[in-house]
Amino acid sequence: MRREKLFISDDLSGIEEAVREIFPSAKWQMCLVHTVRDSLSKARKADRDELAEDLKAVYRADTVEQAHDALKVLEERWAGRYPDLVAKWLRKSYALLEFMSHPKAIRPYLYTTNQLERLMKELKRRTKVVEVFCGPEALEKLVYLVLVEQNERFLRRRLKGFAEIQTGSYHAAGHTQ
Repeated sequence: MRREKLFISDDLSGIEEAVREIFPSAKWQMCLVHTVRDSLSKARKADRDELAEDLKAVYRADTVEQAHDALKVLEERWAGRYPDLVAKWLRKSYALLEFMSHPKAIRPYLYTTNQLERLMKELKRRTKVVEVFCGPEALEKLVYLVLVEQNERFLRRRLKGFAEIQTGSYHAAGHTQ
């Protein structure tokens, strides 16, 4: 079983360079959910449904080749009207489509930062209740306890696709991606 480091983040200034510097062999995946939302927010309301369909064709493609074909269609249809938006998708396609190099069964877990955001929201909720800490150690202990609790919760979850990959049955069944 291959083990790679994969970082999933928004396109924050300097994040890609930081990942490359600290973890040179790691891969970087931009959050597709946020990129799509950002793209649609920059489009005219009348164009959003059609643009959304063309974006879906990119990130819901079965292969990287199909995704690149869909990017060409996106460029042909929308570059004249939304040049910056299309340019970003073309320029960052390697980071937007990194999840496609992984088995299809687990791709939905890899193209978004939503799980991390949920964890951060829980940390905020728990620390807000206390409001005043007697020292940094108290805050560290609370964060630690919340992370242990969340980790135990995640360990009990059954995520579709991961069991197949861990046992090797995914590849044994003739799946290559």
